[in-house]
Amino acid sequence: MKIQCLKVDQPVGVFYLAMIKSSFLKNVCYTKSAKYENGSIVGAQRESNSKTLGEIRDFVQTEKAAIPNTIILAANYTEDDEFVLEPSQRWEIVEEDGNVFLEIPDSELKICSVVDGQHRLKGIVESGVDIELPCSVFVDLPPSLQAYIFSTINFNQKRVDKSLAYQLFGYQLDDTKSSSWTPDLLAVHLSRYFNEQGPLLGRIRLIKTVDSREQGGWSISSAAFIGGVVSLISSNLNKDKYAVNKKSIFGIAGRKALEGDSSKPLRDYYISGNDKAIKMVFERFFSALGGALWRGRADDDILFKTVGIASQFKLLSELLLENTKWKDDENYFVNRLGDLSSLNFEGEYFSPRSATTTRLLNVFKLKLGVGALGAVDEQVKNACG
Repeated sequence: MKIQCLKVDQPVGVFYLAMIKSSFLKNVCYTKSAKYENGSIVGAQRESNSKTLGEIRDFVQTEKAAIPNTIILAANYTEDDEFVLEPSQRWEIVEEDGNVFLEIPDSELKICSVVDGQHRLKGIVESGVDIELPCSVFVDLPPSLQAYIFSTINFNQKRVDKSLAYQLFGYQLDDTKSSSWTPDLLAVHLSRYFNEQGPLLGRIRLIKTVDSREQGGWSISSAAFIGGVVSLISSNLNKDKYAVNKKSIFGIAGRKALEGDSSKPLRDYYISGNDKAIKMVFERFFSALGGALWRGRADDDILFKTVGIASQFKLLSELLLENTKWKDDENYFVNRLGDLSSLNFEGEYFSPRSATTTRLLNVFKLKLGVGALGAVDEQVKNACG
């Protein structure tokens, strides 16, 4: 087999960019998990993660499947790290008329290691979908350098800010029908909507910037808001995303392909496409909080931190599940929340940490008589006055 490719010369060495079918890679590639053996480390991969494989398998079967990142391969070493010398077996680079080709003489011989991208490749193979994959092919790259490249790729990368990632993801809003919006895509839409009007006007930082804290007044990250919205709609976001984007004879399956979930109070509105009702709920709830809880608080109050916002979304969930009166009474949240301005969240007990989300929620529940509470910490009682 001969595949046209492009030569890339970088400090680590030369490699070649090629498009190779996943069905072909299945037959010629192997992966080798890193382990301690005979006094040294062998292999360069993490153990396979069945959850990750399942997510990729489901994603590849959707209408908008895309695998743009290259699979990194190292040819001419066996699974026992033996260098392949036999010319009739080796992968070779040949040049013809100014073009570069990767020549693979045996399409069944496994002498190519997957340096990076094992979950992508395995997930695609398990999906049954045969697609072309961009590959970076190293020829005669020693196992030690394979491990070096893998560790460099996976441990030296800087994570993308979550709010930025959400807002970039939200570009799909303009070219996707709302009936096909996944829960997080709807949440991105709502983050933009409420940042432009209503009780959260100008309070949602869509993208984190260096001067975010210098703009005056309290604000929350769009990631915190989006996470709260999704928590009221979905128990398994990835599963819902795959189901919504699943191909059908009519195109994309859409929201109506999802099943209900009684633990998520706004899910039925989401599935039916009643985004207007979802907006109404948030509008009324946060307007009521503005008068009952937020007034007079300092900009750095714990309520305006990520854990504080999360606790208020959890409170909303409790109230929505408590009964259905909120559906018919536009003043329900105003009357139900009453006056919470006297709540005191000072002290280390309510410092920004993951446990504080539950502690704040317990204060709200105790003060409002929402749901069931077990043993209550003394600090929670003190916060309620």
